Amino acid sequence: MDTKKTMVYRIFGLVVLATLVFTACQPVAGDQGAPAAPTANAYYTLPTAVPTMAAVETAAKVTVTDQSVDGGQLTIAEVDSPGSGWLVIHVQTDGKPGAVLGYAPVKAGVNTNVIVTVDDSEATPVLYAMLHTDAGQVGVYEFPGADAPVQVDGQMISPAFNVTGGSSQSKSTSDDSGGYDDYGKASNSKPTTEVSSTGIEIKVSSKTGLGTFLVDEKGMTLYLYTKDTPGVSNCKDACLTAWPPVLTSGDPRADDGVTASKLGTITRDDGSLQVTYNDLPLYYYISDAAPGDTVGQGVGGVWFVVAP
Repeated sequence: MDTKKTMVYRIFGLVVLATLVFTACQPVAGDQGAPAAPTANAYYTLPTAVPTMAAVETAAKVTVTDQSVDGGQLTIAEVDSPGSGWLVIHVQTDGKPGAVLGYAPVKAGVNTNVIVTVDDSEATPVLYAMLHTDAGQVGVYEFPGADAPVQVDGQMISPAFNVTGGSSQSKSTSDDSGGYDDYGKASNSKPTTEVSSTGIEIKVSSKTGLGTFLVDEKGMTLYLYTKDTPGVSNCKDACLTAWPPVLTSGDPRADDGVTASKLGTITRDDGSLQVTYNDLPLYYYISDAAPGDTVGQGVGGVWFVVAP
């Protein structure tokens, strides 16, 4: 092969090679310069951690000061409440909160100089300021009931404080009925425990939602205590302040609707005769102010009206 032909073949080969290289460098159809593989976070930002609100509880606090109870008014310096509630004053019974002396509403947040009206003649030298919720009917104090004490870490908010004036006498007694849980709101109108010259007459009353239940001859509602046993009263000492026994001087008498054979009596430690029904002792409730009241129904889950 002569030199001329050899040169032509070489030039042709270089052209072919150049064409192949040029073609290989062109983008494929539909691939207009695909970007390199994205690095981490190239297309999105990792979400910032957000603290949860689980079990967040507003701190509750009651600040009290020693003071005089004369005049029937107490001033509680500050009440920090997690919601609408009640500031309830309890007397001292056996070194712990006892019967309710008075209460006042509080709003959510900080309340200063909360004034509570109380019966100064019933005050003990040490009182308790307890924070309750307003979980039932708004604006109506319902304890025992829906308006339970506020608790933080399982502890009730109930600081103690000293008072002067009023009776200022110790009323601390043993309470076998379970402490303040068996007490409702205080009442100046206490059920009578007077004993008639003849046996007390037991009658029947009724109310929507409760049906028929036993009352005394004046129409006051009668209750049983589920911690009692047949023929035995386990309500003693301070319990009897809130739940006076139904007493009689003779055999109780049955009105229409009452089964006479179910009526009976037991002799209490002081020698008085307490009326029983189906062998269970009968009681009044201190917060029943008028005939037909049934405030004691369901108190503490252990006090109930008595079906005839």
